[in-house]
Amino acid sequence: MNKKMTIGCSIGAVIVIIIIAIILVSTIFGGRNNMVKKEILVEESLAQVQNVYQRRLDLVPNLAESATAYMQLEKDILESIAGARASIKNAETPGDIESANQEINSFIRDLKVVVEDTPELKASGVVKDLMSQLEGTENRIAVERKRFNESVRDYNTYIKLFPNYIIAGWFGFTEKDFFEAEEGAEIAPEVDLELD
Repeated sequence: MNKKMTIGCSIGAVIVIIIIAIILVSTIFGGRNNMVKKEILVEESLAQVQNVYQRRLDLVPNLAESATAYMQLEKDILESIAGARASIKNAETPGDIESANQEINSFIRDLKVVVEDTPELKASGVVKDLMSQLEGTENRIAVERKRFNESVRDYNTYIKLFPNYIIAGWFGFTEKDFFEAEEGAEIAPEVDLELD
C-alpha cells in the first residue's frame, strides 16, 4: 500500500509540475506575442505619422507650383522641400520626424510670405484650395501624433507590468519614445488660411 501511495504521489507531482510548466510557458509566450502585437501597432502608428507628414510635403510643392504661375520661387526652397521629403521618408524615430518638421515649418512660412505679397496669387482658387488642404493636413498630423503616443503609452505600460517586464527583458523589448514638442514648438508656424 505504501508503494502504491508513493507512486500515486509521484504521478500527482509530475502532473502538477507539467501543469505549472504549461501555465508558465503559456504566460511567457502569450506575453511575448502581445508585446510583438503592441510593438507592431507602435510601428504602424509611426508610419501613419510619416504618411501625413508626406501628404503635407506633397501639398507644399503643389502650392509652390501654383505660386510660380504668378512668380518664380527660389530654387533652394524647392530643393529644400525635396530634402525634407527624404528626411520624412527615412525617419526612424519621432525625433527624426521632428527635425524634418522644423524644415517643413520654414517652407510653409516662406510660402505664406509669397502668397501674402502677391494679391493675384492670394485670390487664386487653386491656392485657396491648397491652403485649405494644408490646414486639414495639419489637423491630421496632430491626430496621428496623438494616436502614436497612445500606442507608445499602451506598449510601454504593458512591458513594465509584472511579469511582462521579465519577459520583455528576456526577448529584448525596450521602451519606445513619445513624440514630444521641441523647444519653441508652442509657437505654431503661421499659415494664413483666410484669403480675402
